[in-house]
Amino acid sequence: MKILHIASFCGNIGDNANHAGFRPWFQSLLGYSAKWENFEIRDIYRKERRFDKAFLTYANKFNLIIWGGGNYFELWVDHSPTGTSLSIPEEIFKGIRSSMFFNALGVDDGQGHTTQTISRFRKFLKMLLSSPQYLVSVRNDGSMETLQNYCFDLPIHRVLKIPDGGFFANYKSAACTFPGPHFGINIAGDMLSLRFPGGNQHTFQSFLSELAEWIKKQVEQNSTITFTLFPHIFSDVTGCAQLLQTLPDFIRREKIRVAGYASGNQAAARIFGEYATCDAVLGMRFHANVVPISLGVPTVGLCCYPQIYRVYNELGMSENCINVTKFGFSDQLSAIVDQICRTPSVARKKIAVIRKALSAQRKKQTAVITDWLKGQKLKYR
Repeated sequence: MKILHIASFCGNIGDNANHAGFRPWFQSLLGYSAKWENFEIRDIYRKERRFDKAFLTYANKFNLIIWGGGNYFELWVDHSPTGTSLSIPEEIFKGIRSSMFFNALGVDDGQGHTTQTISRFRKFLKMLLSSPQYLVSVRNDGSMETLQNYCFDLPIHRVLKIPDGGFFANYKSAACTFPGPHFGINIAGDMLSLRFPGGNQHTFQSFLSELAEWIKKQVEQNSTITFTLFPHIFSDVTGCAQLLQTLPDFIRREKIRVAGYASGNQAAARIFGEYATCDAVLGMRFHANVVPISLGVPTVGLCCYPQIYRVYNELGMSENCINVTKFGFSDQLSAIVDQICRTPSVARKKIAVIRKALSAQRKKQTAVITDWLKGQKLKYR
C-alpha cells in the first residue's frame, strides 16, 4: 500500500503538528501497513516542481493520494485553475487514477476572492463531489460555513467536517521550570496590512505598543511572571524583535525568552513541547491556538484574521477570542488572563471538555472514511 501525501512538511511547524495528529489516526483506519511518501507542496509554490505530465506519471504509482491538511482551499488565487492554492490543471488532475482524500482543508476567503476564483473553485468542487474516487473533508474553522456561502447549491452534504489534525498532536512537555506564572505569546508577522489595516483600528506597531504596555503591567503586578515568544515562520521572528524593542531593557533581559525558530518534525516536537509548559498561551496563528488546546493548555486567541474567531466560535470558546485590532483590547486580555490565573483548574477542565468533544467529532466521521476506504478496494502496487 503506497500513499502520496501532498502537503507542507518544512514550512511552518503548525503543518507538522497537523500531520503528527493525523497520520497515526488515519493509519489506524486503514487496518494494514502503508508506505507514506511526502510531496512538499512548497516546491510547487517555488516553481521547483510542477503539476505536469511527469507528476501525473508519478502520482499514478500510488494507491492513495492525500491532500493536506492545510489552508489549501484559499479563494483568492487568480492564476490557479481551481481558484485555490491547489493549482493543478484540470487535464492533469483528471488523469490521476489513484483514490484521493482531501484532509481537513481550510476554505478561506479572508484574503479576498474574485468572481473568477469562485467560479473555478465551484467547478473543481463539483467534480470532486461527483465521483466516489474522491472524499473531501474540511476543518473546523468555519470552513463549512464559508463553503455554504459560495457553494450552497452543490451537494456539499457529502463534504465531511473533521477537526484539524493539530488538535490531536501529542507532544511531550519540555523539561522547563519557571519561578511563577509563565505565558506563551505567538505574534504573526505576515499579511500585516490585512491583519492591521490602521485607520480607526490598530496598525501593527500600535498593536505591539499596547501589547508591550500590557506585559509591563503584568510584570508590575507579579514580579515572578515570565513570557516566551513563539515564532512559527521567519516573519514572526521580526515581530518578536519589534516587540522586544518596545519593552524596557530589564523585561527584555529578565522576563522574556524567545523560542527557537526552525521547521520540520523535530523542531515542532521541541517547540510545542515548550508550549506545554505554559500556564496559558496567547496565540495569533491558527496552530498557535490549536496545538496548545491539544496539550490541555488554556488558550486565548489574538484575533486579527477571521479564521481565528471562527475556530473559537466552533469550539464554543468565543469569549476567549480577542479582537486585537481594536484599541483597548488589553483590558479584555487582562480579564481573561486574570481569570485563568485565579482558577487554573477550572480553565484546564474547560479545555479537557473541549478536547473530549473534538475526539467525538472526529470519531463521528471515522465510519464514513473507513467505508470509503473499503469501497476504493485499494490494492498494493
